[in-house]
Amino acid sequence: GGFHWSPLDESPRPRQVWKRGSGLQSKKIVSYEEGGGNGGTGSDMRSTLALLMVSTANSGAPVEAWCLPVNGDSRGLLLGDDVLGAALCLPPAVAGKEGSSGYSPTEFYPLVVTANKIDGSDDVYLDVTSIGIDSTSGVLSKLDAVASVVVANDGHSEPQVLGPTMAMGTTPEVFLCNHGRYIVVALRSKGAVYAYELEEGSLKLVGQHNLGQYIIDAGVRRGGGEKEGDVEIVLLLCSDTTTKDGNIAKIGLGRVCRIEKTAE
Repeated sequence: GGFHWSPLDESPRPRQVWKRGSGLQSKKIVSYEEGGGNGGTGSDMRSTLALLMVSTANSGAPVEAWCLPVNGDSRGLLLGDDVLGAALCLPPAVAGKEGSSGYSPTEFYPLVVTANKIDGSDDVYLDVTSIGIDSTSGVLSKLDAVASVVVANDGHSEPQVLGPTMAMGTTPEVFLCNHGRYIVVALRSKGAVYAYELEEGSLKLVGQHNLGQYIIDAGVRRGGGEKEGDVEIVLLLCSDTTTKDGNIAKIGLGRVCRIEKTAE
């Protein structure tokens, strides 16, 4: 199950916030994150939703995406039984207010972004969906399709790049990262990165870069640009000459899309 660590003078330590249901039993957790907010401040601040990607121990098994309420009923919601990637993201209304003067936290559930295969194509379909919970039963459900897009590839398919052998395997195939209004899509085996801006009802492509190296890991953070709201994508890449070496790449999103790769 999922646990939150409590202060040493409180009991129980740690505190269980969700339990594995029958659909998650005996499955390997590929990734885990929490999001949303209960409207509390300080030590009373809590997440409202957990997102898990899980798979069986079999090599090449599909990856499932599940949502679970945090500190609530542990009945999970299966979002997809064969996804390439999944992540939580802020609703545009919340992203626009967060960090502004006078901002007061309110209870909200995050949106869920999934990357899915398109039958007969190498394209990736990106889907943003809102999640709701029944206040009486505590059951999660999909609500509205917020936005969707086929990840741009300029009309041609990027070739596979040299990848390492990793103990944890190569799933998920696609990394999805969110910061504020930006959603970053990293196609690991193609070494390609796309950045979208989530607006009401649409996903706008704001930057893309073909790194030509396998993406081992990726994340986003607040950038160092002059413009408020700038973000920076940080990637760990496999060397394009040997799988035993690598380097860090940084992509800034703001007024311009720039790429800076550190030395190996």
